[in-house]
Amino acid sequence: MTEELFTLPASFGQQRLWLVEQAQRGSALYTMRAALRLRGPVDTGALERALTEVVARHEVLRTVLRPEGNEIAQVVLAPAPVELPVVDVPDGVDGAVALAATLSREPFDLAAGPLLRCSLLRVGEDDHVLLALVHHSVCDGLSLGVLLRELTTLYEPCLRGTDHTLEELPLQYADYAVWQREQVETGALEEQLDHWGKRLAGVRELRLPADLPQPPERAYAAVTAPVKVSAPVVRQVRATAPGGGVTASMVALAGYAVVLSRWSRQEDVVVGMPVAGRPEVDLEPLVGFFVNTLPVRVDLSGDPSFGAVLAQVRDRCVEAYTHADVPFELMVERAQPERRAGRLPVVQTLLNVQRAVPVHLGSIPGVRLDPVELPDTALHFDAVADIVESDDALLGHVSLSADLFVPETAELVARSVLSVLRAASAAPGTPVSMLPCPVADAREAPVAEPETPREPAVALGGGLPRTPGEHLLVELWREVLEVGEVGVHDEFYALGGNSMRAVRIVMAARDRGLELPLDRMLGRHTVRELMTPVGSGAVPAAVPAL
Repeated sequence: MTEELFTLPASFGQQRLWLVEQAQRGSALYTMRAALRLRGPVDTGALERALTEVVARHEVLRTVLRPEGNEIAQVVLAPAPVELPVVDVPDGVDGAVALAATLSREPFDLAAGPLLRCSLLRVGEDDHVLLALVHHSVCDGLSLGVLLRELTTLYEPCLRGTDHTLEELPLQYADYAVWQREQVETGALEEQLDHWGKRLAGVRELRLPADLPQPPERAYAAVTAPVKVSAPVVRQVRATAPGGGVTASMVALAGYAVVLSRWSRQEDVVVGMPVAGRPEVDLEPLVGFFVNTLPVRVDLSGDPSFGAVLAQVRDRCVEAYTHADVPFELMVERAQPERRAGRLPVVQTLLNVQRAVPVHLGSIPGVRLDPVELPDTALHFDAVADIVESDDALLGHVSLSADLFVPETAELVARSVLSVLRAASAAPGTPVSMLPCPVADAREAPVAEPETPREPAVALGGGLPRTPGEHLLVELWREVLEVGEVGVHDEFYALGGNSMRAVRIVMAARDRGLELPLDRMLGRHTVRELMTPVGSGAVPAAVPAL
């Protein structure tokens, strides 16, 4: 077994992903993927040594996540040789893409590792596809670029046995995680936290009208449709924005928010926008889970004009970027939003707009390097729009949960974004209700879902525990939430709970022999609800005695 070098606290994002993984064991929702085609003679031994060097440079690539007491910790392992298996694949690059999809569905073991798996897929003579699969807890989109750039840069020195020219890394991801916690503990982010608490106060869940009934268990597959908005349309929308200062990504957000509002018939819409989360230049060459999600709240009440919505989006985006140092997990904690089991709080949809920037790779003499596009294989949001902006043109795709929507709806959403922006470019003063929106016209308004029956609310401390399991949870809640009295009807998040404290409850209960239903831990819950099996009024028999 590889030696353990040291243990440090996990970042807030890592703790959240750990908790989600426990609730969805056996899934591979959070696998980051990259593929690179290498056409030309490749020395597989040199490539394997280069991969070993990359993993040695970046501690996070040899890190695992494990419970330590009542917390989740990063455990950094000692450098060791990394294997790069070579797999013969029929059917050329298409076969490699299909195999990549299959391999992507194999889950990672966060406690055992490794959290990086690479394969060299041989699709022909002197023709290979390098596949990298990394768990999101140790990697993000920018990190994949760092990984491929260093791997290709280190290949030739490893082939010739010479020293490489890469600079020593100034920091490691664990240093960032420690700094992030210090920022919170010293109160340095308090003003930003207050902003998010006020901005997200009273936010409601986005409920899109599903085509299919909610399945007992979600498969997290996606249906997708391409979306393309030409540069002239985007430029015209930008030019008509009151006060100027509008970017192409803001145009995309305004159009997407209008479509979501018209489709859901909700006037208050929150769209998550990923940002790099690397505020310091020393973080740029690192691999790690830095990306943060900014929830941009758009108010469409009163049937405003598209121009007014665009101006609001501009102001809300600037405001969000100014307060982007707060981890998303802490925004949620401060906002105290409504929660449902199996649902992400605050954000149910993402808009990811990236600029078209060429991937900077090292050079391998005699080998042509080309990125290989891998289609989405998993989706943990109801709807995601992935857009690339190139000279104002917007090109990408819309993905919807295949558990809830049919492919035709994804096509309607993509058409709706284009229709809204085309109409707005010609007449920005048009009220949003009058803009053409095919998905709103073709779909019925969402039917209100029946509320899950809940026991009547009682005063704090009301409801006495009846079973050993309830007694244990009441004791743990008092300890972790630091409150004097807890009743079996008191709601966890209303008492000051959050995802990090949920982790502590899970770990402490597990140490006492009680396995909690983690999907319900992520939603609103009471002690009584946790100890009552779904669909039953009985208390579990296998509850440890105190």
